[in-house]
Amino acid sequence: MLKIRNIIATLMLVSGLFVIMTCSAATAEPIDAKTVLEQRVVKYWSARQANDFRTVYELESGSLPNGGLTPDKAMAVSGLRVKNVKIEAITVDGDRAKVRLNGNVLVGAMGWVPQTLEDNWVLIDGQWYHETSR
Repeated sequence: MLKIRNIIATLMLVSGLFVIMTCSAATAEPIDAKTVLEQRVVKYWSARQANDFRTVYELESGSLPNGGLTPDKAMAVSGLRVKNVKIEAITVDGDRAKVRLNGNVLVGAMGWVPQTLEDNWVLIDGQWYHETSR
């Protein structure tokens, strides 16, 4: 019985620390636009590599109202298969950004080919979205 009380007390202490850490994180310095963008870029390209078309769709600017992209077309937006995608540079200019990436692209009989590409992102209603190509 004493063991159970100790476990419960420990859990209460840990959960209390979690609440304190969460509250102090909420009052910490705001994260800059470049850091927030980097998190979204990582999420987008991780989803592309995992063929998670739902997440890719949700991060596309075209998924927003009047954006013209439908969930069934998200696969077409993804293009060729990719792996080992890494961010090389991020340039933010107001509500637009360019992200330079390196990775490997699966190109038919050639196999995995190293490639560098530049990705466009746009800030809409305070959230970064991969700019859907038209």
